[in-house]
Amino acid sequence: MIRPFVCAILLLVSTSLANAQQSMPLIDSQQELGGWTFDNGKEFPGAVGSLELKQAEQPTLVLHGDFSQGGMYVQAARRLPDVPIDTVSFEVNVPRGVEKLTTRLIDGTGQCHQLNIRLGDKGGWQQFTFPVARYFASLEAGAPLDIVSGYEKWSGANDGRWHQPGKLLVFLAGREALSEGSISFRNVLLQPTPPKVEIAKSIRLDELGEEGTGAWQYNNGNEFPGAKGSLSIVRGPSDGKQALRLSADFNGGGRYVGTRNSLAAFDAKLTTAIELQVRSDEVKEFSLRLVDSSNQTHQRHGLKVIADGQWHPMTIDPEKIAGGEHWGGANDGQWHGAVKLIEVMLNGRSSDSPSMALDLGDIRISAIVEGQRSLHAWKEDFEGDNVNWSGEGDTSTLSQLTLRRSLEDLQQPTVATSPRFPIQGGTWEFTYRWQSKLHSPDNSFHGAVAIKTFDEGGKPLATYPLAIGYGESDWASISTLVKFPPAAKTAQWDVRLNKTYGEFSIDDLSTTRLVVQPAEPSVESIRIASTAVGNLFYPGDPIEFQVTVPTSKTLDMRDRQLSLEVRDYRGDVVARPSEVLLNPVDGKRQREYQARVTLSADTLNVGQFYELHLSIPQGEGDPVTEFSGFAILPEAASKQYRPEQIPFTIRNWDSRIGDYFYLADRLGLRMMGVWGGWSNRPPYKPYLPGLELVQKLDAKWVTGTPCSRVEDEGFKNITEESLSQGMTNFLEEYADEGLAMIALGNEPHGKGQVVLDNVKAYKAVYEAVKAFDPKIHVIGTSVEPNDEYFQAGYQDYLDSYDFHIYEHYTNVRRTMAEYRELMQKYDAVKPIHSTELGLNSQGQARLAVATELIKKCTVFFAEGGETVSWFTIMYPDKDGNARGQFGDAHCVFDCKFNNYNPRLDAVTYYHLINSLGVKKFREEKQHPDGTQEFLFVDDQGACLKVVWNDEGKKVVDLDVAADAKVDVICIDGLRKRIDADRALVSIEVSKEPVLVLYQQPRPESE
Repeated sequence: MIRPFVCAILLLVSTSLANAQQSMPLIDSQQELGGWTFDNGKEFPGAVGSLELKQAEQPTLVLHGDFSQGGMYVQAARRLPDVPIDTVSFEVNVPRGVEKLTTRLIDGTGQCHQLNIRLGDKGGWQQFTFPVARYFASLEAGAPLDIVSGYEKWSGANDGRWHQPGKLLVFLAGREALSEGSISFRNVLLQPTPPKVEIAKSIRLDELGEEGTGAWQYNNGNEFPGAKGSLSIVRGPSDGKQALRLSADFNGGGRYVGTRNSLAAFDAKLTTAIELQVRSDEVKEFSLRLVDSSNQTHQRHGLKVIADGQWHPMTIDPEKIAGGEHWGGANDGQWHGAVKLIEVMLNGRSSDSPSMALDLGDIRISAIVEGQRSLHAWKEDFEGDNVNWSGEGDTSTLSQLTLRRSLEDLQQPTVATSPRFPIQGGTWEFTYRWQSKLHSPDNSFHGAVAIKTFDEGGKPLATYPLAIGYGESDWASISTLVKFPPAAKTAQWDVRLNKTYGEFSIDDLSTTRLVVQPAEPSVESIRIASTAVGNLFYPGDPIEFQVTVPTSKTLDMRDRQLSLEVRDYRGDVVARPSEVLLNPVDGKRQREYQARVTLSADTLNVGQFYELHLSIPQGEGDPVTEFSGFAILPEAASKQYRPEQIPFTIRNWDSRIGDYFYLADRLGLRMMGVWGGWSNRPPYKPYLPGLELVQKLDAKWVTGTPCSRVEDEGFKNITEESLSQGMTNFLEEYADEGLAMIALGNEPHGKGQVVLDNVKAYKAVYEAVKAFDPKIHVIGTSVEPNDEYFQAGYQDYLDSYDFHIYEHYTNVRRTMAEYRELMQKYDAVKPIHSTELGLNSQGQARLAVATELIKKCTVFFAEGGETVSWFTIMYPDKDGNARGQFGDAHCVFDCKFNNYNPRLDAVTYYHLINSLGVKKFREEKQHPDGTQEFLFVDDQGACLKVVWNDEGKKVVDLDVAADAKVDVICIDGLRKRIDADRALVSIEVSKEPVLVLYQQPRPESE
């Protein structure tokens, strides 16, 4: 049953629109091979195969492949119709044991999304529907659907987002899938995104709240002084509803008073009627002022009221209000579109008495909302003479905006900003094209495009990142939606180079406000918090969450029901606690609701990662949803040891933030990166923010030095004396306060004199350290294996080497091998650290991040590495705008609204740190089936084996101690106990690494 007056929705869909939504077959029996093409994966030579079309009960594609002579895969590909895609569905026949189908979707920018679609392992025909738009939306929101076991992307926009329309659909098959020679496809269908339609909506305007008069404002008509009046709340015509009372007193003069409501945020295209009930004892008539979509004001007097103290319904047609008194806007006396403002007015003619009151209840409008974008609010194609951008550094606006920076000018800021243009609250679409030729070792070296917003007075508000471009890429298109708050009145584009050099260009910029929006959503956000650090509870703690819901209006009682689900890392529901009721919070200036959510610890496993998912209804619209990760974790076992015994360090986007230290400590990190340094002017006063917190947490710290500034800007503001004396002053102040190590620099770039200047800086600092205390360990700057640095002698001014890697884990081993070659060449063999291992995580499922975290750290230690830091922990996101952006994607904690909660990889990181502890690498085994096994042992015989298989699921026998109690920790922290009755234990391994813990018996001599 449709609820009265609550956004009743009518879809006005024509026959042609309905037909346009029908599924489109992608196997055409009238075309050769059904319209598909075959390829044998030429970049990996050796594979042979074919594609055939069988005309059975329905057209069926059969993909054949043979890898006896090499090769990696064969494929079948089909160009897609030029329509936006909602879903792609198909039936596939694969051999028993095959659990994935590798699929590529090429989007409108040319970006290739490669997805391993999860299948059942029983073989035979299986039906699958891939919701393209919904999957990528979930990926961007940080909660990917449980239908994909692996994701990669490249080319085009290269941002991990889906850009309509799709261009190409590809099915790939390798050795495993083609173990029986072929796989088959049939009933391959594309479901287009439903076309935009007109929606008739009834929108209530009498949601007044517990206090105040809601969106209705009182107008005293001060252009004609003397009147007095007020606006208050009274009981409405319906039970439980409130109404407005407009009171007026013209004894002292004046012409009118009124109450008004702005409806501009509703984005209606047409208002067909205004409905309300009126009541008064003395008012016989009132005046009405309406502003239409052209900003034309229409005013009518003499709308009749029955003055009998009873409620009476009224229906007002805006078109019948037009035609009389009018001004502004189109100024033609004709009604245009939707009501943007409504004002009910009382005047001297409204009653025989100069004092009067009119009650207004059950106020609502009937409107049509069109599913289309508005005209361009602002655009820029960099043609003509009116391009008025501001720039710093080398920027040009000739036919396109281009930012250039050379390696030599790396320290020069390079930024371009557009003129400010007017905006208003609501959802906006930003589109542009970009290309780049940038030096990008990882995606933090990039060109960034963002939107800055300002309030009515020009005060800066929030900055909204749109996207980044890095590396070398041809022209690609970006389309991004941003929701602005009502306070935002102007905006400007901001384009800049971060850390990198080269060229970055954008063109064809467009800013459009989306008209396809409901009335202003009642729920502004859902904020989930707990008293546990990082939502990591200790065993025995109550599992409680505080849910806070700011709203723009009062919630109906039926919309205050908070639905709950607890899910595991796969997205499977493991618990559905009872719904809880949101209660209004008293004393708040803005409307706010809260609820306390308590989960039963009896249904949750200690050590395992979970997500709490919440849902709040919004009338008949889509519910508002939010989620938060959590886990129950014992105190970190690493805290039983001295900080320097644990081979993990940590550095952060900003290592001065208090929450960073507590989150790192909760995971078990004992050596924490800090931003220590000193003034570059005499007397070179040292500073060390965060020291008190490090000491409070019984940790030690690793500091950088101003050498990193020399790397960025040369000796522009720094001298050798300031480096040497400043380092000495720093050590005199802080060396005995928990110093673990000193890291000289961070990711230097450049050649020739730049290298020589950098080495000069390292020498000044290193010699000052050794003069103060030769035992202090100095880590060299984090640079790739670089012969030029060795030629310049930088190896003489460090105790260990450092490098950063964001590529595949196999590149960790390659880089360390290259370092060893240079050490031998220059007779400078020293340990290797990595102060940053990481992954370009944007667009990747957290499972991929967690998997790479374990593999990278494991092979680092297997190659003889000393200490490692995974990048990174967190960065504050007070306004909740950063989720899904490249910087946020690096963080193992979700930082939305600064309610820090763990992602899957945070819990994985905890288990890796505390399972490894003080164990040292002993050996590795490469099994014939592709299983990789790495053994770590401590001096008490405690063993850790890290095991995975990149080729798929395998059952492998691992050597353990006879009669050992074996614990297997899965990637989400789920712990399984296996009692070994012999010196071998069989476990299932896959691409997701497992941690295997057991105890070796100590030799009798001990």
